[in-house]
Amino acid sequence: MDAPHFNPFTKINKNFRSDLLVLLSMLKSNKNFSFSKYADGEYAILRNISITVQPCDNWTFIANVDNKYRNALTDSFSYYEPGYYIGISCPCCQPTPNVNWMRENLTAPEEYVTWANIFVNGNYNFFVDNFIPEFRKRKVVIIASEKGSKDKLPFKVEEYIPIKQTAWRDNFDLVESLSNRNDSDKLYLFCAGPLGNMLAHTLWKNNKKNTYMDIGSTLNPWIVGKNRDYMHPNSIYTGKDCIW
Repeated sequence: MDAPHFNPFTKINKNFRSDLLVLLSMLKSNKNFSFSKYADGEYAILRNISITVQPCDNWTFIANVDNKYRNALTDSFSYYEPGYYIGISCPCCQPTPNVNWMRENLTAPEEYVTWANIFVNGNYNFFVDNFIPEFRKRKVVIIASEKGSKDKLPFKVEEYIPIKQTAWRDNFDLVESLSNRNDSDKLYLFCAGPLGNMLAHTLWKNNKKNTYMDIGSTLNPWIVGKNRDYMHPNSIYTGKDCIW
């Protein structure tokens, strides 16, 4: 049997919107895949740099103490298998040395790598207008803040799994419990910080009959409120197309 074919991201003249369309086309075609994104917070954990204050979500990381969770995040970052896509920081949003470290330490080939910001900034309105209608067509399982509920979301949710503020530590058991499921034809959405990376990795590794997407803060307006600059129409981030 031939190996399944997955859509590649652009490699030459990489484009912020074009890469987003790759994910949208697979979602529309019901082609199962997994997407895991790594921004500044995940970078710090990967490099074993303590995080004492995280402005938007208020989670912390203690270097040389939270090793168990760092190892799980490292496993998700270094993992590669067809259908597993990764988003990393870009030089317009993070220091170039940080971006270079991510690029140099990836295992995934470049056609499986895109922006960590792929759903936000200049792509956010497109995400809301095009991805949410696709979510409405699927059986959705969402892992998100305990402050939210499925009744507040702009699409029907089959299961809302609430998590605490530092979910990758407090709700780490979900990595194992959700991996033991044998469901199919579902769309798992992770709004869960670094826990989303761990879930996107482990669930895809164990069950390729679903789609798994780490969508970060994109649903915050319906869960915890508009606490990101890119969500406000007059923000400089609203029309920002990130560079590669």
